[in-house]
Amino acid sequence: MPNTAMTIVAPDPKADAERVIDLVAKVFGGYYRVRDWCRRNYVLHCHYDWNASRIGLIGDRIVTHYGVWDYEMQIGRARVRTGGIGAVATDGDFRKRGLMDQTARASVEAMRATGYDFTMLFGIDNFYHRFGYTRSWSDTTYVVRAADLPAGKPPARLRKFLSPARDDILRIYRREHAGMTGAAIRPTFTVEGFLNEMIGYAWLDARGRTAGYAMVKWQGNGPECFEAGGDVDEALRVLAALARKRGFSEVRFTTILYGHPLAARLRRLNCREETNHHRSGGAMIRTVNLPSVLGKIAGELESRLRGSVMATWQGDLRIADGREAAVLAIRRGKVRVGPATRSKHAIVGGDEIAQFLIGTAPPAEIAHGAGTRFTGDAAKLAEALFLEQHPGLCMADRY
Repeated sequence: MPNTAMTIVAPDPKADAERVIDLVAKVFGGYYRVRDWCRRNYVLHCHYDWNASRIGLIGDRIVTHYGVWDYEMQIGRARVRTGGIGAVATDGDFRKRGLMDQTARASVEAMRATGYDFTMLFGIDNFYHRFGYTRSWSDTTYVVRAADLPAGKPPARLRKFLSPARDDILRIYRREHAGMTGAAIRPTFTVEGFLNEMIGYAWLDARGRTAGYAMVKWQGNGPECFEAGGDVDEALRVLAALARKRGFSEVRFTTILYGHPLAARLRRLNCREETNHHRSGGAMIRTVNLPSVLGKIAGELESRLRGSVMATWQGDLRIADGREAAVLAIRRGKVRVGPATRSKHAIVGGDEIAQFLIGTAPPAEIAHGAGTRFTGDAAKLAEALFLEQHPGLCMADRY
């Protein structure tokens, strides 16, 4: 096929929606199921960003798509605007020609121009690092025998639901995920029908109000719980009863954030914990606008600084990620973003700077693995400001 030039543009919601959906459905298999899913709540009727997403055109044919889903992500008590990447697709007739490389880079530029701070994705191995993405966290699965879950009868009043955007579910989610780094500010997807074939189970209190919930997908080896809220032991009794009813002997728990009460309870039971680490793949993150991120998390950094051995330190900390630099001006316990001037105290690195900001691991571990360079008091300041956060994102918010 001749090497025809490709034009990269933002998709038009009226003219291009069905053509984008057609390409995505063809690339990801199960054409009619994926097409209907995209129409119902994955591309249409959701937080898909038509301005930051990009398509590649050869003639009038869409040959690439790099989709962006706009949401707010928590870093402690701070919120940062994040572009979640999904439906990355190349027409089968145009693969292995570098077209996605061009499309992805154009989308990242568009995200910066339209006010994003970070971009996140869940990707295949050894591909997305070329666009500046780096590992953000490792997902952990807990496997528990139903016999080892709390004994007793589950609540009698159990109801199915199809959307995590219900007010009663949102109330519990927001209370239990407040301040958890990586978690999304909901609602994200708002139309009924989970994206990942999950079923929601809610139980009621004596007054008929929702007391708790669990989101479950039925796999060949039993129920897999992706999220739960409310009294932890009540949730575990519900899941044990669901497993036994269908003849399964164990329950799996996936995308439960490390700091959530359910994860803490599971770690105190007899269970098997499986964590998958990816050097390049899985959950990955990229800083889109470094000064903007630092400005939005400045209040969170102040709180961390006050509780550290560096509480009285004053000066300028320069942070550089290979694309841009910013300075944290620290005065009398206050943290502000200043002009990117030189300072003898500096954290100098590359894409891994995003890992410091989101708390992927302890700063010394990140620096050792990536070759980050500290000068002056930067190593001590990094330990005070960029704490390990055990970040994560619930399955119901993924893209």
